[in-house]
Amino acid sequence: MLDIKEIRLFFLRNGYLLIIAAWLFTFAFLFNNYWSYYSSPHGVQRSLEGDIRERQQSFADLVADSATVEALLNGTYSEKTLQDIYRENYYVFAYDSTNEGLQLRFWSTSNVAPPLQPALTEGVSFRRLANGYYVVLCREVQPQRFVVGLLPVKQEFAITNDYLGNQFYGRPAIGREYAIHQRPPGLPVLDMNDRILFYLFYNPGLQEPSPSLMSMLLLAVGCICVLIFINLFATLMARRLTPLWGFLFLLSVVLLFRVLSYLYNFPVDLRSLNLFNPWIYAKDDVFKSLGDLLLNVLLAFWLILFFRQHVRTIHPPVVRTKWQSWLIIGAAGLVMFIVGQFLLDLIRSLVIDSRISYDVTNFFSLNEYSVIGSMSLGFIAISFLFFSQIVNYLLNQLTDFQYRSKYVSLAVVGLVWLAFRINAPDLSASVAFMFWLLGYVILLDLLELRFSQRSSTLPFIVWMLMMTVTTSAVLIYYNNLKELSNRKHVAMDLSRQRDPYLETLLNDVGERLVQDPQVRSFFLERTRTGKRALERTLQEKYFSRYISRFNVQFFTYDEEGQPLFNSSRTSFESLQDRIMTGNELPHVLGRDLYYDERSFNDYSYIGKKEIYGRGDTVSGYLFYEVRSEPEIMQPDRLYPELLIESGVRDQQSEYMDRYSYAVYNKGQLVTHHNNYPFKVRLAPSEIPAADTVFDENNGYSLLYYRESKDKLVVVAKPTRNFLEFITLFAYMFCLFLLIIGIYSLVDLFVKARLRISNLQAMLKLSIRNKVQSTIIFAVAFAFLALGLATILFFINRSRAENAERLSRTVHSIAQDIEKVFYTQRMLDQVETIYDSIFLADLSRSIGAIATEHNVDVNIYDTGGHLQLSAQPLMIEKGLISDAMNPLAFYHLSKLNKIQYIQEEQIGEMKYISGYIPLRDNRGVFAYLNVPYFATQTELNQQISTFLVALININAFIFLIAGLLVLLISNTITKSFSLITEKLRSVNLGQLNEPVEWDKEDEIGLLVKEYNKMVQKLEVSAEKLAKSEREGAWREMARQVAHEIKNPLTPMKLSIQYLQRAIANDSPDVKALSRNVANTLVEQIEHLSNIASDFAAFAHITKINNEEFSLSELLSSVTGLYMSNPECHIYFERNDNPYMVEADKTQINRLFTNLLQNAIQAIPEGREGHIAISMEDGESGETVIVKVTDNGTGIPPEVQPKIFVPNFTTKSSGTGLGLAMCKNIVEQAGGRIWFTTAPGVGTTFYVALPVVE
Repeated sequence: MLDIKEIRLFFLRNGYLLIIAAWLFTFAFLFNNYWSYYSSPHGVQRSLEGDIRERQQSFADLVADSATVEALLNGTYSEKTLQDIYRENYYVFAYDSTNEGLQLRFWSTSNVAPPLQPALTEGVSFRRLANGYYVVLCREVQPQRFVVGLLPVKQEFAITNDYLGNQFYGRPAIGREYAIHQRPPGLPVLDMNDRILFYLFYNPGLQEPSPSLMSMLLLAVGCICVLIFINLFATLMARRLTPLWGFLFLLSVVLLFRVLSYLYNFPVDLRSLNLFNPWIYAKDDVFKSLGDLLLNVLLAFWLILFFRQHVRTIHPPVVRTKWQSWLIIGAAGLVMFIVGQFLLDLIRSLVIDSRISYDVTNFFSLNEYSVIGSMSLGFIAISFLFFSQIVNYLLNQLTDFQYRSKYVSLAVVGLVWLAFRINAPDLSASVAFMFWLLGYVILLDLLELRFSQRSSTLPFIVWMLMMTVTTSAVLIYYNNLKELSNRKHVAMDLSRQRDPYLETLLNDVGERLVQDPQVRSFFLERTRTGKRALERTLQEKYFSRYISRFNVQFFTYDEEGQPLFNSSRTSFESLQDRIMTGNELPHVLGRDLYYDERSFNDYSYIGKKEIYGRGDTVSGYLFYEVRSEPEIMQPDRLYPELLIESGVRDQQSEYMDRYSYAVYNKGQLVTHHNNYPFKVRLAPSEIPAADTVFDENNGYSLLYYRESKDKLVVVAKPTRNFLEFITLFAYMFCLFLLIIGIYSLVDLFVKARLRISNLQAMLKLSIRNKVQSTIIFAVAFAFLALGLATILFFINRSRAENAERLSRTVHSIAQDIEKVFYTQRMLDQVETIYDSIFLADLSRSIGAIATEHNVDVNIYDTGGHLQLSAQPLMIEKGLISDAMNPLAFYHLSKLNKIQYIQEEQIGEMKYISGYIPLRDNRGVFAYLNVPYFATQTELNQQISTFLVALININAFIFLIAGLLVLLISNTITKSFSLITEKLRSVNLGQLNEPVEWDKEDEIGLLVKEYNKMVQKLEVSAEKLAKSEREGAWREMARQVAHEIKNPLTPMKLSIQYLQRAIANDSPDVKALSRNVANTLVEQIEHLSNIASDFAAFAHITKINNEEFSLSELLSSVTGLYMSNPECHIYFERNDNPYMVEADKTQINRLFTNLLQNAIQAIPEGREGHIAISMEDGESGETVIVKVTDNGTGIPPEVQPKIFVPNFTTKSSGTGLGLAMCKNIVEQAGGRIWFTTAPGVGTTFYVALPVVE
C-alpha cells in the first residue's frame, strides 16, 4: 500500500483542487438558495414585488406626462410615442367617456383588453383576465377621461400547447410550484403603496424547483475539480502499486457516486432538469433518462481511458498450454461480443425509444437533445474502441501473439453467439456485428504491428473514418426502423381521418352548450316548438359559426332514453352502440366526444351530453352528430395550430408534411397529398394481401396499409439513403472531432492540474501543430462565415418573398371581400357593417373566402375594432383581443398607407401579418387582416437544405484539408528535421557534411547559413584541435618532465654524496657505493615504468580485437595475485564463460590495473579483502564485472576527477591508470563506474557486451 508520507505529500501538492471545489460548491449553494430570485418563496415574492413596483412607477411617470396623455386621448400621438409605449413591459389604454359612452382612444397591444365595467374607477386592482393575471392601474387624468395600465404578472391561457404556456411574466424560471391566489393562504405581494395585490402560494410537492444555470455551472466545475483530484490519486496508486489497484479505486468511487446520485440525488437533484426527464428518453432503471445515459457513458469512458493509459505497463505471463490459450481467447471474444451487443441495444434504444430526432437531412428537426444524444453515441463508439484495444492487447500478451488462433476462436464464438440469438428480432444486426467485429480485430492487429514503435497520424485517421462510417451506418439502420414505425402510425392516422382542430372545436362547443339556459329550458318544458327553437339556436350560436362546413344533426332524449321530437327514428340504444362498440378509438380526449366510422366515406363525430335539471338529477340527453369529410388544414392556417390543445395531436402528425400519401377505397383514389404520382385506380394485383407491406419504386419507399377490405392507405417517401449517409457521415465526423477536442482540452487541464504555469508550458505549440491549427481554423472559419452569410441571405430573401406573397394574397382577398360587401349591402340595403343582421349574413361569405384561399381572415372597422373573423374562437379563448394591432392601425389610419406587413407574436408563435384597407366609392370602410404562418416553416426548410449541402461539402473539405495539413506540415517539419539531424550530428572531431537544398525559399536561406556556419566551424575546429594538441603536448611535456625530475633528484644527490665520500677517502665507500648503485637501479626502474605508462597511453587506440572468454582471463589475472600475503583475493566464477570481443591485452591491462589499485587502496594495518564477481546485465546482452575492496574509499571531493588523465590520488604515479582503464572499456563498447564509501571500501563496475 501507499506510504502515509506519500499520501500526505500528494494532498499537499493537489489539495488545492478540493479547496477550489469546496468554494465552488459553497457559492453554488448560496446562489441557488439565497442569491437567485427563485431560490425561495420569499425570494420569488421580493422579485415579483420589485418588478411590479418598477413597472408601476414607469406607468406613473407616463401618466404624469400631460402632453403625451393628451396626445393619446386626442389621437395626435406620433409614431415614436407609439413605438416607445409599444416596447414597454406593460400595456396602455386611453378611454374617453365625455361624449357617447366609453370610447377606446388608444391601445398599445392587441393581445388583451382591460375589463370594462359600467364606469372606470381610479385605483389599483388585481384581475384574472382571459389570458392571465394582471395588475390593473386606472388613472382619471381629466374628467371622464382615463388612462388604464395593464401589468402582466402571469400568463394562463385557456389552451395550452407548444406555443401557449403558463408562466410568470419575465420570470420563466418560476415553476409550477408557485400559484397565484387572490385570497390567503400565501405570501402577500404588495404594490408600491404597500397594498396587497395577490397572494403567492407555494406548493413544493407539485414540482421541485430547478437549480439555476449559474449554480449548475459552479457545481459542474467543482465536480470536475474533484474528479481531477480522484484521477490524480488513482494515477499515483497505479504508478506506486499496480494499474489494477488504481483502476479498482477509480471504479469504486464512480460506483459510489452513481449509487448516491440514484438513491439520494447526490450531489444535486438532477431529476428537476429537463435533460433527466424520462419523457424524452428512458430505457430501464439504470438509463432512466438521456442525462443518465450521458453521465454513465462519460464515466465509463473515463474508466476505460484510465485503464488504457496504464495497460502498457502490465506484462502478464504467457500462457503456454494450448487449452488455456483457447479458453482465454474464447472468453475474451465472448466479452467483446457481449459488450458490443449491449452497446448496440443501447444505441437502438437511444434512437427508437426516444423522442429525439436524428434526421440530419432535416436540420431544424434537430435540437439540443439531438446533439446530446449524438455526443453520447460518439462516446459509446470511442469507449468501445478503447475497450477493445485493451482486451486485444492483453489477449496478445497472454497468448504470445497467436493471431490465427485468435481469429478462428472469435469466429467460432461469434457463430455460437448467433445461435443463441437466432430468434432475436434484430438478428440481421447481430450477423453484421459479428463480421464487423472480426474485421475490426484484424484491423487492430494490423495497425498495432505497423505503427506500434512510432507515432503516426495514419492510425488516428483510420480510426476516425472507421468510427464515423460505423456509427453512421448504425444510425441509418435504426433511423430507418424508427421511420418505418412512424410511417405506419401515419398511415393508421390517415385511415381514421381524424381532425385535431375539429375535435378541439367540438370539445369547446360541448362544454359551452351544456351551460346554455335555453338547452336546460327545453329539457324542462319538452315542447316541439322548443325543439325547433333549440336546433336553430344551437346551429346559429355554436355550429354554423365555427364548423359551418359540416352537416350537424341533433338528437334529444329524456332521462329514460325516449326520443324528444327527433326528426329521425334513431334510438338512444343505437347511438350508444355506435359510440361504444366496434371502434378501436371510441373516446376522444375523454370529454364525451366519440369518433365513429362505418365505411370510408361514412364517418362522424358524435357528442353526448347529460343535461341536468333542478338539482343533480339528469333531465335528458343531447346527442349531436357532425358528419362530413374533415378539411385537411394546410400550414398557412395560423389559428388552428394555436387552438389545438396539447396532447390532441399525436407525435406522428408532425411527419404528415414529409410524406406523400394517397387513400384508396375499393381501388379508387379518394384523396392524395404532395407530389408523388399515385395511380387513379389500382388493379387487384396491385393491392397487397397483407395488412402492411413495404415496397421500393422509382426512388421512393412505399408503405401499403390496409385498414379494411376496401380501404387502402399508401404512404410514399423518397429514398435518400446515400444522401442521408453522406450527411450523417459529415455530421458524425464533425462530432467526433468535437469530442476529441473536448477530450484533449480536459486532458490538458488534468495534466496541468489547473495550474496556469503548467498550462502555459503545455500550450507551446510546435511548428507542425501551428501549421495544422492554422489551416483547420481557416477552414472552420470559412465554413462558419459562409454558413452565417448564407443563412442571413436566406432570411432576408425569405422575408421579402413572404412579404410579397402575403401582399398578393391580401390584395386578392381584399378584392373578393369588397365585392362581397358591395353585393351584400345591395341585398340588405344597409349603410354600415356594424349592423348585426348584415354581419351574420356576411360571415358565411367571409368564411367561404377564407376557405378558398386557405387563410384566416379578420375584418376590423375604421375604429380598429374587430367585426368579423374566420376564427372567432381566438377572441373567445382570450388569445387575442378584439382590437387591431396598434402599429398596423396607426400606419393605415394615421399614415394612410395602402398596406402594412409586420411580424407578430402570440405566445411563442411568431408569424407575419398583413393589413390592408377595404375601400368603396366612399372611401375606407374597414381594415382586412390576414395572418400567415408558413413563413418560418418554409424558411427553415430552405436553410435546412442549404446547411445539409454545406455540411456535406465542408466535411470533405475538412478531410482534404486534413490531408493537406499532414502533407504541408510534414514537408515543412521534414526540412527542419533534416537540419535538426545535421545539427545534432555536428562534431568537432569529424567531418561535418553540408545540407543539400536546391529550393530558393526561407528554408533554403536557413540551409545556406547553416552550410556557412559548418565551414566556419571546420576552420575553428582545426584551430581548436591544433591548440588542444599543443596544449596537450605542453601538459604532457610538463608532466613527463616532472615525473622524470622526481627520480633524477635523488639519483643526483646519491652520486654527489658518493663523490664526496670518495674524495674524503671515507672507509665505508664500498658499502656506500653498493647503496648508491641500488638506489640508482631503483630509480632507473621507476623511470622505465614511467616510460612504459606513457607508451601504453599513447598506443591505447591501437586495438586488436579477438573473441575470448572473460571468465578465463579474470581467472588468469587474479591467479597472479593469489599469493600476495597482504590481502585475500576472491574470484567468484560461475559456469558462464562470457565470451567477449575486444583487445585481450588491453582487457588484461584493465583488470590488472584495477587489482593493483584495489591492493594499493588498502591501508597498512588492515587485512585486505578483494572480491571479483561476474553477473548478467539487465538486458542479458552484457556482463558486469565487480571489483570490490575494503580500502579507504574515495573522498567525495576527488570523485568527479577520478577518470581524468594525469590525476592521481597517490604520492607517486602518472595518474594515467584509471583514465587508461576508461579508454579501454569504451573502446570495447562498454562502460565503467564505481560506488564508494569513505573508510569502508570501493567497488568498480565494468560492463562489457557479450558475444551471442
